[in-house]
Amino acid sequence: MPTKLQRWLDIIAYLVGRRLPVAADELMRAVPAYAERWESDDTKQHEAVRRSFERDKDELRKLGIPIRTVKYSTGDASDVHEGYIIERRDFYLPYLKLVKEATGAPEFQARGRIANVEVQEDDAPLALSALRRVADVPGFPLAKEARSAFRKLAFDLDPHAFETRSEVLFMEPPGSAELSDRLRTISDALLARKRVTFRYHGIYRGDETSRDVDGYGLLFQHGNWYLIGRDNDRNGIRVFRVGRMDDVAANTRSPNSEDYTIPDDFQLGDFVGRQAWELGEEEEQAVRARVQFRFPLSLWAERNEHGTLESRGPDGSAIRAFTVHQVNPFLRWLLTLQGEAEVLEPASLKQELRTLAQTIAVAHGGEPDAS
Repeated sequence: MPTKLQRWLDIIAYLVGRRLPVAADELMRAVPAYAERWESDDTKQHEAVRRSFERDKDELRKLGIPIRTVKYSTGDASDVHEGYIIERRDFYLPYLKLVKEATGAPEFQARGRIANVEVQEDDAPLALSALRRVADVPGFPLAKEARSAFRKLAFDLDPHAFETRSEVLFMEPPGSAELSDRLRTISDALLARKRVTFRYHGIYRGDETSRDVDGYGLLFQHGNWYLIGRDNDRNGIRVFRVGRMDDVAANTRSPNSEDYTIPDDFQLGDFVGRQAWELGEEEEQAVRARVQFRFPLSLWAERNEHGTLESRGPDGSAIRAFTVHQVNPFLRWLLTLQGEAEVLEPASLKQELRTLAQTIAVAHGGEPDAS
């Protein structure tokens, strides 16, 4: 009977080899440990196989394997299915190569989409120790990537390398002390249900406004802290990036009584998993963008619910509308789609995308595209 490790490897191998989501039925037939029982007509066997897969899936996720559950359709928007996928860009790391002797400057050579990284043998234990330490830093935004790199590098190292002890410091970004003070004030206010006031800097338009907010929760996402709560001046729920606040203060009146209550229908989890461009900047300041996705990327955008569908073209393309609260992350996301997504409106956003692409090309030694 196949071991658990063999089942895990079969699941990973099958999903990594697929670019589109895999339906549960297809996956059950593809993994040998599941297939025989799944092919039977016994309902109890089917249920046992599904339970086994759910356990395997959860354990793999805890180990850092990015198995995603996604909704997708096969053409008819009403015909929605559930499937599983492992995004290659989330799963693969650059190739690591240990070399015996120094060959000059460290090498980082792009080969298509995959990079080749050389690590000197003497530096490998230090790199391993550094990865282990930063992965344990509370709130470190790249902890998942650090743990994954640790496993990959450790595979090729002598076990004695794990015993190497060296001090590796985590360099905090500028302004961390001020950010900690703001977070402490906001956290205390949240616990006591006291309103907070602050000056807020809108990064896109550069304006500064005074805010009076009933805090509902704090969220750490995409390397930044966000306060989510009701803006009393604008009479609605807003998302504020803590790093753009100044003069944060909690209401000190009536210290033993609450200023507000959190609505029963508010769920902080509703904001978890949103893209970076969906967080921050209030609704009326957001940019409305229309983007055309070429086929087959249009199907991917629909499955992942990116934007709202406006229309489909006869060639399979689709125009989707976005409410962009943070412009720069949105533009950088579009660049990762390698020209398969085109900004139609507004014209200013289209020009910003072109400028950003040229800036990045020049920074990496390329030539700006005159078009």
